[in-house]
Amino acid sequence: MPPSSQQPGTVRPPAGVRVNLYERGLSLELPARWTWNAGLRFVNRVTSRYFLAANGPLTDLAVVPGNGDVDAAVLPAGRVVVAVEESCRITCYGPSTETPLPLDWSAAAPFFGRTLPSDRHELSLAFRLFDQPLFIVARWADDAPAADIAAVADMVRSIRPDPAPPATGEFRGWDGIGPLANIPVGSVTLTPLPTGAIIRPPYRTYDNAPFYLVRGKQGIYAFASRAFFNQSCEIQYDAAADRLSCAIPGRVYEWTRFGTFLGPEPASNLTQHRVIVRDGQVWVRYVEDGMLWPSVPDEAAEY
Repeated sequence: MPPSSQQPGTVRPPAGVRVNLYERGLSLELPARWTWNAGLRFVNRVTSRYFLAANGPLTDLAVVPGNGDVDAAVLPAGRVVVAVEESCRITCYGPSTETPLPLDWSAAAPFFGRTLPSDRHELSLAFRLFDQPLFIVARWADDAPAADIAAVADMVRSIRPDPAPPATGEFRGWDGIGPLANIPVGSVTLTPLPTGAIIRPPYRTYDNAPFYLVRGKQGIYAFASRAFFNQSCEIQYDAAADRLSCAIPGRVYEWTRFGTFLGPEPASNLTQHRVIVRDGQVWVRYVEDGMLWPSVPDEAAEY
């Protein structure tokens, strides 16, 4: 079982300090006397670390041979170590949907199944925060102070976006649209960029234009309002025909409301912005669009 902050007889640590992990847009609280480092470090070809803290020095922590991560098997006596990490190959490991807050350390599980001595422990909790899949990993020795072991659950529970996201509007490249319940099924809405939007140079992979927000019976999607590789064609929605289209001299291109190109080739489906639903609120990653996000899995079921 993961260590609990509610264990009988344990003493809660003193009021802590809040540390901001600027790279990931979140913060957490840890005991004031702990040592910590919030700098980005590449642990190995898969793992990046954004935060490392311990109830003692960080400089004497041995690493797993050939891996580079902290080796729980030879953790110094009395030590508790906590890290926030990201693991990615072609894609990143972790939950595919947003994780509700506060995080619950009781759901932690063994970290990649490493075999450890009976008096050393290593657990991790995967979570997803604004489309970032991360792990918080705790390693501790049985002889560590009970209050420090208990502090792990409190630290995990303290994780939150920082700065706090607004109810609607711009947040770190996301556009907060509002409650999903307020967006009618079947609606197609041209949505302007939020006030204070991050405007990047017009690189081909970025879109500084409004987007179409489309809600189907099963999902919600956001499509770029400019078509083609050079974003040269402004897309309009014809409600009577239920088509998205754009015209260039001599030709009109059409797509379904869910971005499927109606031919003939070689033109393609519309590029999408990433859309997430967090705590019932819809967020669109307006600063990026592309074909990397999954297309509509079953378009017929969306009507």
